[in-house]
Amino acid sequence: LESFNKGEMKSTVKRLVVVGGGDTSVDVASVARRLGYLADPQDESSREETISILTSILPEEAMTASEQEREDAKREGVDIRAGIMPVEVIKDENGRARALKVVECDVDAKMIPTPKEGAEPYEIECDLIVSAIGQFGDMSGFEDLDSGRGSMQVDPLYRVKDQMKHFAIGDIVRPHLLTTAIGHASIACDSISDYLDNGKMDIKKRPKVDVHHFNLLEELQRRNLQPASLEDIDVEKSGTSSADWAIHNYEDRSYNKIIPSSDLFLGHFKYEERNRREHELVDASQVLGNFNERLKQLTPEQAQKEGERCMSCGMCFECDNCVIYCPQDAVFKVKKDKHAVGRYVDTDYTRCVGCHICADVCPTGYIEMGLE
Repeated sequence: LESFNKGEMKSTVKRLVVVGGGDTSVDVASVARRLGYLADPQDESSREETISILTSILPEEAMTASEQEREDAKREGVDIRAGIMPVEVIKDENGRARALKVVECDVDAKMIPTPKEGAEPYEIECDLIVSAIGQFGDMSGFEDLDSGRGSMQVDPLYRVKDQMKHFAIGDIVRPHLLTTAIGHASIACDSISDYLDNGKMDIKKRPKVDVHHFNLLEELQRRNLQPASLEDIDVEKSGTSSADWAIHNYEDRSYNKIIPSSDLFLGHFKYEERNRREHELVDASQVLGNFNERLKQLTPEQAQKEGERCMSCGMCFECDNCVIYCPQDAVFKVKKDKHAVGRYVDTDYTRCVGCHICADVCPTGYIEMGLE
């Protein structure tokens, strides 16, 4: 794949076997089908289709490659042979692979394959075998950080296990997407900053949805609306319903909860069909030399429409439903000089009877009832 992406590989072999089962192995097999091979290396017009075979120890439905990737590959002529394990590379007199010996297998919970009882090994003829069964880090010089599996084991704060001053992110933790590594980095930076502040790790856990969280206290401080100091207040004798040292109607539940659709008032939203990316389907007879993108990108207009479908779940977008429908007039808008992002309405607890109507009519699930 690297040689192809650099423009160095112009053709491949007549018969290719890829050992894998993940998205990368599907990419290898598919690119080989699109490249083809030259029957006569000096004659571009002699390019013919490559026979591309992909083997996996897992059954096809359990392969780690996405279903769409698998279906596209099969449509383009990739021969997926699942549930078989490599036994031996058969070489010719020049030491080059001429076949891969395989046998049907079962896989246990630890992903260790064993031949099926009574299964007979057989050979798959080939000119080239590509191994695409995973990545491992080069731990030379980092032996103390090695988890024993060619990676570094980290806690939820991306601190290397049993190494207080070492942090690790990206593929050395888990080979995945660039955006995954960027997400790791965002968390690790917070952890490192916290450690450098006082040499301790005060961050105990991360939220279920690890995003930049809105902080109402910071917003209030920017507007000089922060709560009063508690130094001269007898908290045990003071109620909070009218106090200026307490923050009402605010709790960042995203730290421990994902807002489910059942908490939304779906009647508030009209149905907006999803803008799906156009998918170009290419069959085996069209694949040779066809390097067009299979999934087309959304147009700017479609992307904007997708953004407009957002229901702002768990957020207040100031629709006034809770104010309008409260039968006790207990929910009211805060005065403009007290208004801030995250502080749009307040509750008069001398009027609230806990009827739940405000929560029922909240479109986004922002309001949650509870005994406080």
